[in-house]
Amino acid sequence: MTELATYRWTITRDRICDGEDKGVTGPRNADASLEDNATRFSMYDDDGECYYEGMLYGDFEGFEPLDDFGMPNAGCTAIKLNGEWL
Repeated sequence: MTELATYRWTITRDRICDGEDKGVTGPRNADASLEDNATRFSMYDDDGECYYEGMLYGDFEGFEPLDDFGMPNAGCTAIKLNGEWL
């Protein structure tokens, strides 16, 4: 049995693919019941354009949505948590 991740994120707004990625959740081993420490995030490309917005839950450092999804999926290079750059 795979160990569940200590964090979970969900894309709530997709600004680049006509909403196609809205609802994507990760990581693959995410615990769907995690709802504590709810934090808003937004991911950006290197020109400062916002590509995705979402929610992050659980025990995290903050870069997880960027590393898991934003960078490999769309080339995002930066992330904000609750409006603050990491």
